[in-house]
Amino acid sequence: MAVIEYMMVKDGPRRQVPEFVGDRGHWYSPIDSTYIGWVDDSRDYYVPDTVLTLTKAQLVARQLLVHAEYPMRKPETVEHMQNNTKPDVMTEAEVTAQVEEWYDAFVTSNTTNG
Repeated sequence: MAVIEYMMVKDGPRRQVPEFVGDRGHWYSPIDSTYIGWVDDSRDYYVPDTVLTLTKAQLVARQLLVHAEYPMRKPETVEHMQNNTKPDVMTEAEVTAQVEEWYDAFVTSNTTNG
């Protein structure tokens, strides 16, 4: 398995996802303009050495840094929409739990389908 952090690449005037990224566009970080994606371990194509592979703990740490700058909120409910209010900010424990659950499902999905 290879959960990675990557950046968009320039292709003339536009930006695009690098072709080596399989499951792409997750967990955008406005801090450094990176995303989370997937690259297969067994492959016959080039992946730059600068692409960072992340463990679950590393992804949680990354998301907690993002959360400190750009707080994640709990899901919006009908009550929030009716009262024109914003949901509460998630706690660090809630962010950690959400990221860990997502990581496990992401790895399982890409290992099974990849």
